[in-house]
Amino acid sequence: MKKILIILIVQGILWSCSSNEESSENITPISTDISVSAASGKINWTDKSDLMQKLESTLVYNYGAALESEIEKAITITNDSTLASASINFKIAFQSAYTDPNSNNNSVTVLLEKEVVAVNAITLKADGLGDTYALITSVLAPGNNPIEAPDCNHAEFGDHIDEVFDNALNTNVFRFHIHTTLDNDRCINFDRQRNEIKTYDQSPDNLLGTENEKVTYKWKFKLAAGFQSSPNFTHLHQLKSVGGSLESMPMYTFTTRKGTPDKFELRYAETDNQVTLAQTEIAPLLDTWLDVTETITYGTSGTYELVIKKVSDGTVLFSYSNSSIVNWRPGAAFVRPKWGIYRSLINAQDLRDETLLFADFSIAEIN
Repeated sequence: MKKILIILIVQGILWSCSSNEESSENITPISTDISVSAASGKINWTDKSDLMQKLESTLVYNYGAALESEIEKAITITNDSTLASASINFKIAFQSAYTDPNSNNNSVTVLLEKEVVAVNAITLKADGLGDTYALITSVLAPGNNPIEAPDCNHAEFGDHIDEVFDNALNTNVFRFHIHTTLDNDRCINFDRQRNEIKTYDQSPDNLLGTENEKVTYKWKFKLAAGFQSSPNFTHLHQLKSVGGSLESMPMYTFTTRKGTPDKFELRYAETDNQVTLAQTEIAPLLDTWLDVTETITYGTSGTYELVIKKVSDGTVLFSYSNSSIVNWRPGAAFVRPKWGIYRSLINAQDLRDETLLFADFSIAEIN
């Protein structure tokens, strides 16, 4: 009797195990939609702590019928900190217990833009009141003369920089005039003409670029429809080093050039040889307000970034960046910016009288 009883018990155990295995195999996973979304597609951030806090408040997780403890979440940030990707999934131990009928919403990407912390920033904005030259001087070189206008040989025209209200920007802007005849280069050079504003050695120190300093220059400008360029040179902006044997050659220059078709060029010179870093057809840049952001780190191992956008819709029309470029010359004391128009008169038949509009200049040292 004892022998038979033992066999029955063993058989009972086996039947029980077989029954449990069959029961386990027949469990139907729970169907539930888990997801992650973002309340905003873009985050502006200042430091790592600020970024993580903003990500936490921006990302929205839905666990469906699952418990939060059964879920794993992950956030990946690109090396240049411009994108953050968030994902959600079941932990390995629970992946057989659930199915997700819509896995397409299990990840989301958010644009990241680091806010620049500016120090010693200045702005020059047209106000439409009083003396335009006095306004420019009060910001760029108080008590001195940061204006290189062709007034000396064309005094009857009056000041070659004035202000006008612009309906597109809904604000006052600076208007730079240049005339093919009568205007020259300060009654010094007669094969060229210029109408520019600048910083220079009489300007406040925070308006001069120095070695190992990072600076952002911003401004808006508009070239008229049908703008005509010289086949030699027509410059709209320069960054020039002062001091040393290479100061006569600008480091960076915005140049427009007559051709087939006419071009807009970003020119650069490490020494006394200038090259074109990037160029584009000029037509899309005409008859529209353009917003420029130029960021440079001054040094023998410097950086440079340029973005030109349409003010109306933010479309990027021109850009260039270089993370390792020589931005300092031997013997240089500082670097100064210039804005306006400076063009050759060698082929004056290709030119016409022009009116260029500029607005909202700013210079900011970056912390």
